[in-house]
Order: sequence, then C-alpha cells, then structure tokens
Amino acid sequence: REAEGLAVPMDVTDSGPGSQSEGVHAPGLDANLVLLNVEEQDLARMLLDAGQAEIFAAWAPPGTEDDLKHNFFKQVKVLDSNYPGGLQQYLANAKLLLHESRHGVNPLEGWHPSVPEAGFDLKVGSEACSSYEVRGLQEIARCCFVVPAGGLGERLGYNGVKFALPADLMTSWCVLEVYAAYIKAFEQLSLPQGGIQHLPLVIMASDDTYKGIMQLLEDRSYFGLSRSQVTVLLQQKVAALGSSLGTLAMSSVYQIATKPHGHGDIHFLLHSSGTARCWLEEGRRWVLFFQDTNTLYPATFLSSLGVSAEHELHVNSVAMPRRAKEAVGSITRLRHEDGRSIVVNVEYNQLEPLLVATGHSEGDVNASDGFSPYPGNQNALVFSLPEYVSTLHRTGGQLPEFINPKYTDASRINFKSPTRLECMMQDYPKVLPTKARVGFTRYPLEFGYFPCKNDIETAARLAASGIPPHGAASAEAAVYHMNCVMLELLGAAIAPRSMRTWHGGEQLMGPAVVFSPDFAPCFSKVRSKLSSQISISLRSSLLVEGCNIRIEQLKLDGALHIRVAPCASLHIVNLDIQNEGHDFVALTEEEQNGGAPEELRIRGYRLLKHETKLLELLEPGSFQVIHGEVVKVSESPTTFTCPSSAVPQA
Repeated sequence: REAEGLAVPMDVTDSGPGSQSEGVHAPGLDANLVLLNVEEQDLARMLLDAGQAEIFAAWAPPGTEDDLKHNFFKQVKVLDSNYPGGLQQYLANAKLLLHESRHGVNPLEGWHPSVPEAGFDLKVGSEACSSYEVRGLQEIARCCFVVPAGGLGERLGYNGVKFALPADLMTSWCVLEVYAAYIKAFEQLSLPQGGIQHLPLVIMASDDTYKGIMQLLEDRSYFGLSRSQVTVLLQQKVAALGSSLGTLAMSSVYQIATKPHGHGDIHFLLHSSGTARCWLEEGRRWVLFFQDTNTLYPATFLSSLGVSAEHELHVNSVAMPRRAKEAVGSITRLRHEDGRSIVVNVEYNQLEPLLVATGHSEGDVNASDGFSPYPGNQNALVFSLPEYVSTLHRTGGQLPEFINPKYTDASRINFKSPTRLECMMQDYPKVLPTKARVGFTRYPLEFGYFPCKNDIETAARLAASGIPPHGAASAEAAVYHMNCVMLELLGAAIAPRSMRTWHGGEQLMGPAVVFSPDFAPCFSKVRSKLSSQISISLRSSLLVEGCNIRIEQLKLDGALHIRVAPCASLHIVNLDIQNEGHDFVALTEEEQNGGAPEELRIRGYRLLKHETKLLELLEPGSFQVIHGEVVKVSESPTTFTCPSSAVPQA
C-alpha cells in the first residue's frame, strides 16, 4: 500500500503519547480503516481525539458506499482548514461554551456597564460636522470598503441576494448599485488629494449568495467599478453541533451538518487571504465596514472618517440615538473587576439584564431627550488599517465567539435543532490591547440605521407596537427622508411627512427625493449646489443625477428628473414645475398574494409614474435653466465647489 501511495491502516488504539483517541474504538471506522489514505487517517484520528467516535457508528462495511466515505473526509478537510486552529480547536471551543451555556454562566460576568464618553455627537450641517468632512476628504484616497453579504433575502420574502433589492422604487437602483456609485464618487473626490486610482471593495459572500452576487456584478458590468478593485471572498460554514456534549450534528450518515459562523468571519478572511496586508503595503490607511441593506451609511462616511483621522482612533463605531430597550445593539463602556476596560457593542438582549445585575434597578431607561444614554450601534465601523493588520497577525483574525442553543427541556442537554458557534464583526474591539483608542460617532436618527431585513408581516407587527419595522417600506422612506432633511437644513421648504398605510403597516412618507452619490456624496457638497429657495410639495418626486448641477430656485409640485453627464454642467436659475407626478399606491389583495413582483410585495405598494419633467443634458458644455428654458452658455462645464472649512483641533 505504501508503494501505491496508500496508507498502512492505523491502529486507533495507539495514536501516540497523550492522544485522547488512545484506546478509543469506533466500530464503523475500525472496519473501514483499510480504505483510508494517510491524510484521511490523520483526520479520523483528530475526530477521535475530539470525542466524535459516535458519528462513525452507522458506517457501512468496506465495499459499500466507499465514495461517500472519502467525500466525508473531504468535507472534514475543508472544515478543518477554514477555522483558525482547525476543526479540533473549533470543537474544543464549542465544548467550553456549551458547558457554560448549560450551567447558565453569564458571558459578561465580572463586567460593569457605563455610558461611554469616548464619542462625538455630530449634527449634519453643523460647522463641526462640515469640518470633519473636510478632514475626511484629505484621507479618502487611502480608504477601503468591506461589506459582509452572506444572507439571502428569504427572510424578507425575496428570493434573490439582498444586494439586488431596489433601494427605492423611484430610481430602481439596487443596493449594490448605490454602494458602487458612492465609491465612484469618493474616487472622484480623492483625485485632488493624489488619490490611488481605485478604492477597493471587498464583499464577503456565502455559498448561498456567491453565485447570485457574481451574476449581479457580471450582468451589470460591476456597476462601473473596475473588476480588479472588487474582491469577493467566500465565507465557509462551520460544523453544526447536535447536543451539549459537543457531538457533531450529521445531516446524513456521511455528511456533517453545517451552518453560518456569522459576519465576524470577515476578519479571518481578510487575514487569511492576505487582502488586508496587501492594502497596507499599497499605502492605504482606513477601512469602512458596513452591512448589506442600509444605503444611508455612506452619506456620513466622510465625517466619520474625519473623526477617526483627526483623533487617531483605531476603531470608530458609527452610532445613532436609540430608545431604551429597543432591539438594537448599544455602544457601551465595559469595565471588568480586574481593571480591564473596553468600548464595544453590547447586544440589546444582554444590556438590560447586565444593567439590572450591576445595580441599575430600572435597567435601560430613556433620558430627558426621550432616548437611552447608550448610543445605538449602526454596524458601520471605521478601522485604522495599520493597527488592524497588526491585530489580525496576532489573533489570526479570530474573534470571541458565542453560542445560542435552543434546548428541548430543562436538562439543557438536547437541542430543538443543531446549533453552532457564531461571531460578530462588531466584536473586534474585544481583541484590541487595553490602550487602543476606540470611540464612536453619533448622528441624528434621520441619518441612522434603516436596514431592510424583516418581512412585511413582521414589519407590520413591529410598526403597530411602535418599534422600528426595519422592512422594505421603512428603508425606502428613510432614503427619501434623509435627502429631505438635508434640504431642510439648507432652509428649503419641504412638505412635512404624512402617514400612509400599506400591507406592511403605517409608514410616514414625505416627498420622494433622491440625490445620486456623485451629486451628494456628503452634506458639504449638497450645500454648494442647493439653495434655500427650493419648495417641494408632499406629492412631489425629485431625482437629481450628476456632479455638476446647481439649483438656485425651484418650485416643485409633481415629478422632476434631472440628469447631467460628467461632460456637462447645469445651473437652474429658476424653475417652476407642476405636473401629474408620481403616486405611491397600495397593492391589491391579488397583487399582494402573488400577482405583483417580489420587490413590490415586500413593500406593500407600487409607484405609478403618471408624468415626469425630464431635464437631460448629455452633450458637453455649460447650461442654464431660466424660467424653464435651457440655454447653453459655454462649451466648457462649470464645477460647483463646496465652501472651505477649518479643520477642527484634536
């Protein structure tokens, strides 16, 4: 057998000094040892060392289902190679956490919470926020972007990848299209700073989403991004566990059940692929991590980046106001009895019992402003790349894990369904040195966390209870409202929102206003292009596409679409539009029950476009609109720049 490259059958009763498998018999395995090569025998020994002898009990004798047995070890090899320390380390970690779970050990035992002080409250449009945007502009050329996207939209009632969801119905731009447009806008802003040609984007996909994401990128020509700047890293699943004893769960006799490990795997993948180190060697300095259905993140990125750069933060968590006991993680300072202290996200279901257990008898309560003193976590983080690469090297990209089994009874041994270890992207501060500079930047709620993650029935139930529904309708309404708020900050007259009722419950909706990322990559750019002499009625829709556009005076009662190519510029001196416009209409019962496309059914309404005024300029030159007439005033386009602002002192 050695001459043929096969293994001499091992004796599992003699696996070497200190081996836990010494003296262990696995009847189903023992009979099949003659089939195994050296690598497979090593993997078998590792499983026996980890106490997994019983998973071989149902193996058929040699000569029956042998291909399935070899495939089993191929799967074990993959599971072993995709976890820091290997499968044996995974099982050891699992047994420890399962033991603690079974005996009710509090994972935050010894930690005391307090309101974090290492934060910056920024009001969009304020002098401080604008100053930080200017500071961010100085750093944008050295940025990288990372988004985990391992989940399908099935939870929403949408069968595609969530990246393909329309962010809003007025533009039908999908989520990934919006993110790509922001990156392209940031690239243009980086050019005066001597920017690197492309800003890299990493997407973490899973087996469930990889094909769909790649198809979306290919079908849409990478949304104008260079193929070389987009990297899709494949997240592997981890082994599922069948009981509190740490036994592997089997989906069949020769197949280990697997489950997602959580978006914290992004750190392991950035390390193991060499991507993070490569970025550092290219001279890059910052990484923005965000999640896959909230398109509001990039609108405040430049000011968050400015805060990180100006105050030399290693980690900057983007935060928002949150209501007490709201089902959103909170940014919290934790101090341990041994003297350690960290600023980190604490999940909502952990914060309340932790506060009560540490002497805060009322738990999490609202302050006089109606919000909890603990900021809400948006799951957007800005990392300093040099410290990040150093930490990845030290930790191998591994984060603290947790386990959340659902037990069948009070014995806390058997599970209702298999469980697994999990990790979260935002737990990265837990592996930092105690002297690491960790802070947060909090923005008003209008610029906060509005993901599209709940199906329409769940959204309706949450909305009826006064809880943010986090459905497709609320995510779309948030896009329109954020842009309306920016207009209001400039003094524009924007009709207030009114309550609309869809199948997904009640939703406040105002004018439908969308600015393309190249027009409005940050508020400072908006301020340089729009004035206070803008009036928009409640039923109106406004879409502005193009970087070189200035609107001086506009009265809109209907629908207006402005599209200006990069080779042109448009100055609207004065314009009055009144037309039939657009109308959001609730779906009929027939449409809601399957007669309408999924992207409409998850919202509960459709958009009827009755009449739209289109101002489209695709030829080179500088143009003006005066009393509704378009006039060409120059062969060269005009660039509308934002006012300068002093950089804040640290």
